[in-house]
Amino acid sequence: MADNTPYLIINPAADNYKLAKKLDKVLKSAKEIFGDFEYKYTERIGDGIPYAKQAIKDGYKKLVAVGGDGTLNELINAAAKSDIVLGMVPGGSACDTHKTHGIPKNIERAFEIINEGYYERFPLGLAKGDTDRYFVEMMNGAFVGESAARLGDKYEWAHSELTYTLVAAYICIFKYKPAKTRITVDNKVVRDVNLSAFAVSLTDTVSDFEFIPGHHPRKGNFAIFVCKDLKGLRLFRIMIKALNGKHMPNKHIEILYGKHVLIESEEPHTYEIEGEIPSTESKRMECTYIPDAINMIIPKGWKYGLSKKDRNKAKKRVLRGLTPF
Repeated sequence: MADNTPYLIINPAADNYKLAKKLDKVLKSAKEIFGDFEYKYTERIGDGIPYAKQAIKDGYKKLVAVGGDGTLNELINAAAKSDIVLGMVPGGSACDTHKTHGIPKNIERAFEIINEGYYERFPLGLAKGDTDRYFVEMMNGAFVGESAARLGDKYEWAHSELTYTLVAAYICIFKYKPAKTRITVDNKVVRDVNLSAFAVSLTDTVSDFEFIPGHHPRKGNFAIFVCKDLKGLRLFRIMIKALNGKHMPNKHIEILYGKHVLIESEEPHTYEIEGEIPSTESKRMECTYIPDAINMIIPKGWKYGLSKKDRNKAKKRVLRGLTPF
């Protein structure tokens, strides 16, 4: 086996099984661009972690996630704090990490970028609750986590950002009640709040919700989004405004910054991490910032801290095979 032979882990269920209809195209494109490669299909949530660990054990140095944020996150959890290089091919519905790092939603171009081989090292967050999980984008809780869990269980068809918002609101907005929660940042900043929505973030956007405009992976810390004392239609309005980053300033929202976050609550929160729900019973969640923890293939010259408009312009250049700027 050549050290550079990529190992693809493909999730046919991505984007409500739409990727399953493109598998011939995926394999054909991979063959044309890589020549030799190996691959394996996942069958259920979580498969990517043991599959990736086995590939690493077998000597593969380059792993490629073909799917959405959840698929990529599983590979990240296998390769964190190692010298493994990860590539990403967007096949899911949201693909937040792909957007952050300038990967166009085009299978052939994504494979070309992986073949070009340029990568950089990025930070991760480690969330410890009733289970442990690394994340490269954002961990969400409270109303956002509850909405994601309910939507994922029963409404797999709702995969556009707007539909996601409306369905999630319909499911949860009249049922979710803010939970008494203590948030401690870097063992210094303490907030006792009735928590409505929450995120520990390494970036600015999740599913096109601009929760924390201007934050990005090169900032060197977490941005912690705290929304308190809101429920019902008032909470829904804040979420709608967040689609375009117009939810701030607001007396119910605070952004904190730090490298260690502790969330303690009287009732367990449901947490979402990159499209999956790893934690549903935690009354205590701890997030730690880990610098230089993962190698990820990106377009050479990609920049961070861009507005959504500028990021989309740069992605169009990348799609055409040009330098982003």
